[in-house]
Amino acid sequence: MALSLIESDITRGQWSDPDAGKVRFGEYATAWLKDRKLEERTRERHESAIRLHLLPDLAEWPLSSITTARVRAWRTECLKRTGEPTVVRAYQVLRAILNTAVDDELIRRNPCRIKGADRYDVQERPVLTVAEVYAVAGAITPRYRLLVPLASFAGLRFGELASLRRRDVDLVSAVVTVLRSQAEMQTGALFDKAPKSSAGVRTVAFPAELLPDVTQHLDAYAGPGRDGHVFLGPRGGQLRRSPGRLDRTRLAENWPPPDSPKAWTASPNSTNLSRSTAVTISTPARWW
Repeated sequence: MALSLIESDITRGQWSDPDAGKVRFGEYATAWLKDRKLEERTRERHESAIRLHLLPDLAEWPLSSITTARVRAWRTECLKRTGEPTVVRAYQVLRAILNTAVDDELIRRNPCRIKGADRYDVQERPVLTVAEVYAVAGAITPRYRLLVPLASFAGLRFGELASLRRRDVDLVSAVVTVLRSQAEMQTGALFDKAPKSSAGVRTVAFPAELLPDVTQHLDAYAGPGRDGHVFLGPRGGQLRRSPGRLDRTRLAENWPPPDSPKAWTASPNSTNLSRSTAVTISTPARWW
């Protein structure tokens, strides 16, 4: 009878070697990561998720023994010791690994079938008025102040701002060309990477009223030459996410700002920006 069932499964293309699923998850996950073609930062994030959140609980489990119930129990325990965004990323990596195991015919189906486990709710970002944007800028070290209005009015991310070169800024047309984004490894190494999609390469305008502020910043703080970084640290190093801690502390201590004219008045022309304009922006704590 058993042989007949096996022959039937083979005929239908549904038979799988019962020994195939005995491969241990830790062994398979390590090989999976090694074989993937990934960007450096993505590889680092995947390695971290596997090492810190998957292997401690699942390394010795045979692939065929990882059921949906087991995945649910693992996720519940993870949520007790770390934040939901981290657990979501680990779950996504686990699902990708087991998808490959299905393709390799080691398991019949992926047990990562928990509804909603691959996403989390993101709080709505605060909406700041133009006056509040300048109040944020005024609470930050002058060298970094231009980060705030460029992020607010041009919609640039921290990595895009950190990788900007002089040649990317057109003072005649008041536009910035985004060609790359700076990434930072856990080791501290910095490198530029291409945007994730063609839509990430773009030219964006900033208010003409900011031109005097942009010009003043380039003269005072940017690196030399067309390839000089627009934003640099006081010793000439590239921007990192950590140096803003002191500014974040000072900003938190003085937030919300008083309902008064903008705190940063580097350019009188900036007051021409409509006070009624609302800008969706996270505070600098998101960038640094």
